[in-house]
Formats: sequence, C-alpha cells, structure tokens
Amino acid sequence: MNTRTNEKFFIIISIVLYFILSGCKWEKDYKRAAFLSMQPDTDLILAPYPFNIFDREARESITLSHYSKEDIKNILEEHELSWDTLSKQWKLELEEENFTKEVNYTSHYTQYSYDTEIPVWIYGPKWFHNGVYSDEIFQQHIPSIYSKILHFDFKNKLPIGSFSKIFKNVEDIPEIIVTIVVDQGGRQLYKAHKGSYPFLESLSSNSVYFKKGKVAHLESHTAVGHMAIGTGAFPKDAKVFSNEIYTYTDGKVNHRPVYQGKNQTFDLSELNSSSLADEWDLFQNNEPIIISQCYANRAAVGMAGHGKEYKQSQNITNSMQPDSDYVYWQDVKNLNWSTYLNAFEKPIATGKYSLYSYYQANKSKIKTHFEANHPIEFLSKIHHFQGSEFQVKMDGSLFRDTIEETILKRNKHLDGKTDLAYLTLKATDAVGHLYGWETKEAEQVLLATDNEIETIFEFLKSNYGDNFILLVTADHGAAPMPEISNGLFLTHETFFTKVNELLPESERKKSSLVKWVAHSQLSLNRELMKEHSVSEEEIIQKILSIEVNNRKFFRKIWRREEIPNVSF
Repeated sequence: MNTRTNEKFFIIISIVLYFILSGCKWEKDYKRAAFLSMQPDTDLILAPYPFNIFDREARESITLSHYSKEDIKNILEEHELSWDTLSKQWKLELEEENFTKEVNYTSHYTQYSYDTEIPVWIYGPKWFHNGVYSDEIFQQHIPSIYSKILHFDFKNKLPIGSFSKIFKNVEDIPEIIVTIVVDQGGRQLYKAHKGSYPFLESLSSNSVYFKKGKVAHLESHTAVGHMAIGTGAFPKDAKVFSNEIYTYTDGKVNHRPVYQGKNQTFDLSELNSSSLADEWDLFQNNEPIIISQCYANRAAVGMAGHGKEYKQSQNITNSMQPDSDYVYWQDVKNLNWSTYLNAFEKPIATGKYSLYSYYQANKSKIKTHFEANHPIEFLSKIHHFQGSEFQVKMDGSLFRDTIEETILKRNKHLDGKTDLAYLTLKATDAVGHLYGWETKEAEQVLLATDNEIETIFEFLKSNYGDNFILLVTADHGAAPMPEISNGLFLTHETFFTKVNELLPESERKKSSLVKWVAHSQLSLNRELMKEHSVSEEEIIQKILSIEVNNRKFFRKIWRREEIPNVSF
C-alpha cells in the first residue's frame, strides 16, 4: 500500500476503534454504577436508549418555553443532533433568533453523560492548591476530602490518595465548611448557557476545580446524589437508591417516595449509612452546628443524616447522645418551612420566609414567568415559584440568616469546632423539569443562582476571612427535553401493563410479575412467575420489546449475575 492508502487505512481503523471503545464505555459505566447500587433483591438493571425517559407520568399540562437559536444549535451539536431536523419538526422560521415551543417534561436517572457529568469547585486556599484537575471524582469522595481536612476518620471514608496533590500540609481546621449543591446543575447546564455563571467561572481559576466530576451510581436522582454527598456511601450500602419506588396492585400503580414510612409518616431508617455530620457532631460532643436546607426533604436529609435519631455503632465509646440539627424544608401545602421534630429542628429565621408572603413582598423586584393573585392560585403554581428567581433568592437569604442566627450571634464560629452547613439551590432543577434546561427560563435561573452563590461567598469572606471552605457541585444533570432530542417517554403505567401481558388476562390487574421497579432497577415477583410458569428470560424479552412510537425503548437489560464486582 502507498503512503496515502496507509493513512486512509489507519484513519478508518482509528474511527472504528473509537466507536467500539465509546460503545464499551457506556456499558462499563452502567455496570459499575449497577454494582455500586444494586439492592439485595434487585434482579434486573434497565438501560434505555439515550434521551429516553422512563417516569411515572408526563404532566397533564404543557409549558411554553423560550429558546435562543444560537443556544439550541450548540446543544444539538453537543449531542450530535440536527438543527435542520429540529427546525422542520418545530416548523421554525430559520431567520428567527428567539422562539417559543410548548413542551411537557424531562427527567434524569441514567448513566449517560448528560445525567452524570458534574462540576466540583472547592474553595479554601488555606488548605488546597488551586488548579484545574482532570481526575475522575465521585460525589462519595466529598466527605472523605472533608475528613482529611478535619483530621477525622469516619465509617464511609474512601481512598483519596489520588487527590493528595490538592492538599496543603496544614494542621488548622476551618471554622465552617459550606457545601452548595446546584440541583440538576450538571455540566450540560453550564455548556448550554455560557456567560450565565460569571462567578463560578471565575472560581474555576481560584479554587480546586475538578472538571470530571461523575455521578457514579444508579440512579442519577436527587435523593441518591445528596445521600452520596452527605454520607460518602453508595446505594448498595446506604439503601437510598431512587427518589421513589413503584409497585402495582389491583390495576393501579403505586409509588412510595424515599423516607416515607407506613401511613405516609416520615422515616429516617431508610438511610442505612451515617453521614459525616452524624459522626463529626457526636465526636465533637454535639458542639458543631449542623445546617441542611433545601425545599425538598429528600435533599436536606441526605446531606445532614439522622440528627437526634442517629444510632451510633456499638464499638463507639462516646457516651454522648446525638442532638437535633437544623434540617428543614418546605411544606408546600401550608406554604411554610417545616421539619421532622423527632430528629431535627428548624431555625427561627424560617418564620420570616412564608412562601406566598415572600412572593408578594418581592414580585415587583423580581423578573418572573408566572403570576399568582391569591394563595390558592399560588399553590397551584408552586412548581413555577420553585423554578424561579424567587426560590433562589429566598434560599440564599434564609441560609445566610440561619448561619447568622445559629452560629455567628452565638459566637460558635470561634469555638474551634468546625460547623457543617449544606444548602441546595434547587430552582435549577425545577425550571429544568418544567421548561427544559436548554431554555431562556433556565438561563435566567442559572444567572440568579450564580449571583446567590457569589453573595454567600462574600458573606463567608466577611464573617470568616480565610477560615472557611466552600464546595459547589451538583447532584446530577438531566436529559434534553424530548421535544428537542426526539427522545421517547415511557410511563410506569404502560411498563407494568406491558410486562403483565405475560399473565393470563384474568390475572393481569390483580398483581404483577414485577415486585417493584424504580427507573433502572427492578425486582421480580418470583412466586407469581412460578405460579404461571413465566421465565426470567421471557420477562427480559418482553421488556426489550416495549416500543413507543414504533421505536424500541430499552437498549439493554442485565441480569444481576451479569454485573461484575468492580473496583474504582
């Protein structure tokens, strides 16, 4: 072969190898995440095709979203999707720079990059060497990094030797460690809205910046990501592995949210791992202040842990009993902030932040995409409030007031016991679900979120000087809106119906061949399978045959025994 032929040959081989390796990577990621997440009775792992969404239901109403042509072109290019195809589907005038589209719903739970790539910023020049690092880092590594700074070992500590280059050799410990989670703030959000996060962008060169943060577990959900950040545990050990679990009885799909016990009571026993806050607080004789704030309880609890209900191991000799921590969330029915008093307390400051009153007091100052004229109308639009600048500003202001009330005014920041404060800015998640993270609405909320993080940073600088650590990350990313990606939407109702077609018609609505299913994990009803002579292989093939709009929904189903024991 001549030189040119050789070059062409090697180019072709390189392209083929690239696609082979790329194909292997998604399976490797899924299997690693599955091993780290499977529950004792998990039988199958479900992997959809990219962009497909497996969720309870689409919303009954649609939302009018606003888009920038330039932003959408960049997003489509990122995911190898076509602007020409989209513009034909949406019947767009090509010269329009901004346009609108009615959309329905998107979600997150997979091991694809749009759900799992997350940034991690760690500010604390007293303890860290600033720099951009390409090491893969999981959410579970975060409390281990904290424990090294605190010179404190805890149960779920992971090996962090590969990160040794980020640490300075300092004996002093910080007065406070603040963790901010930008919910649904995966790398996909920042790529879509360049220029809309100037503070975080500047922090990239003024901190430890991990550009390859990763959600390493199934599922990429709020409850699981926050549990990982708080405890350092993986779902296989912590037992928190999804936002909700779905079952089927008497022709009806039921779903149980995480931390919901019998009779819809709050139940912390589902969190099977202690958090760093649980252990650090008790180790320091309950002197540190622990704060965890989010409008969703599954996020606030996952970071803080068990509060007064923490049950320490028998091998711990400390005779102190755990105390209540400041862990609180929104009670949307009453439009106020709430907590679980058996384990936690809420700061007095929450009394100033009634949701409707806050909206009324600030609606002339905040640009928004919804309006409510009385509390009942406001309640019907609560998700729009939670996905707006109102929620961002309320969250930041309440968080600062809580630090002021519980730490600064009591001089607890001078006692030498590092306080731990966790905040989730969740409006980015709500706006992403409602409008799509690709939209102008999401851009507006991201800019407000960046501003609020900067305000918190300046607040910490003013009150703590250089004696604080601030970490900013995300719990997960999200899929593009199906209207943009041409992704499919499969409801759990349809899923149960299709699988139960393997049963005699008279039995299909009585119970299910699926004992429970989340979004990526499934447990089989072995007794019912045996009774009706249905094999596991038949169920797998039935699931793989499910189609939406004449297209296959699931890409791969793995049996439990096909998931290797992996290390990282």
